[in-house]
Amino acid sequence: MQPFPLGPLTESQSRVRQEFLDFAEQWQQTKQQWRDEPARKFEREALCDLSPTLTRVAAAMQTFAEACREADRHLSDPDHHYGA
Repeated sequence: MQPFPLGPLTESQSRVRQEFLDFAEQWQQTKQQWRDEPARKFEREALCDLSPTLTRVAAAMQTFAEACREADRHLSDPDHHYGA
């Protein structure tokens, strides 16, 4: 049995991380010019939860990748008794 292909998942994890870093850098540059109440409202309402949400998404993707690796180990050696 072929192992679960984790390449696309790993690539997605890297892309999400890099895109967020690029966005955060761009936002910091934008904030230097856009300093009014609408900017603060936009940051508060649209961006405030973005970083924690992306952190949770990244953690979930990592958990999923680990579960796939574990399933591959179980499937490649079904007679081995893994810890519960």
